[in-house]
Amino acid sequence: MAGEHILVVEDEKDLADLVAINLEMAGYRATTARDGVEGLEVVRRDPPDLLLLDVMMPRLDGWGVLAALQEDPATRDLPVVMLTALSGERDIIRGHLSGAVEFVTKPFDLKQLMATVSDALRPVDEEQRVARARTIRDFLRRLAELETGREGSLAVRFSRLEAPPRRRPQPSEQQAVMLLSARQREIAALLGAGWDARRIAVRLGTSRSNVYATRKRIARHLGVPASEVAAEAGRLGLIAEEQA
Repeated sequence: MAGEHILVVEDEKDLADLVAINLEMAGYRATTARDGVEGLEVVRRDPPDLLLLDVMMPRLDGWGVLAALQEDPATRDLPVVMLTALSGERDIIRGHLSGAVEFVTKPFDLKQLMATVSDALRPVDEEQRVARARTIRDFLRRLAELETGREGSLAVRFSRLEAPPRRRPQPSEQQAVMLLSARQREIAALLGAGWDARRIAVRLGTSRSNVYATRKRIARHLGVPASEVAAEAGRLGLIAEEQA
């Protein structure tokens, strides 16, 4: 059985095919798209677990794809690894600030790319989320330095990035359940029953990234961190049909 679905959006056919072949040899299911427009069509038709994205492409470039993904709640949390010949500091900063989790410059080592893909597919825990926020803050500070030419002299404050959001007060059991849609209740119940994201994705005919995105929305409704959704579902007594 094929593993996670990886979409390679790259206008150089030979390179796209080479990356796809190596992904399939590593156990993934790989598909390719030749530009940003086609890539977004594939994302909506067959949601991937990870996107490998070129920047310089016809019709719609990688920056346009990132913007479109960020505008849609269903794709906002899709992990994106940029594959590009652009290696300037501003380009790297722009990639990370636009939602990419990694920035791989061409030419690249295929073995290292496979390691990057594996890392990008791992669920993000609270410690990594805080580290990511710190990295984004550093990128914002560096971008401000580049724009002003004031190296190391800016005291930039990004209060929204310096600490995780405060935990909301616990809702009552009835209130918490009422906040959730039917699909959210089902996913929460399966998480509470010990199902992992891959198994849930198979059952519901969706992707792991969509399961993780739904878990985040459930967490916001219940007022708990995403890592505690399973425990909270158990506390609330949520049960899905045919969990076993």
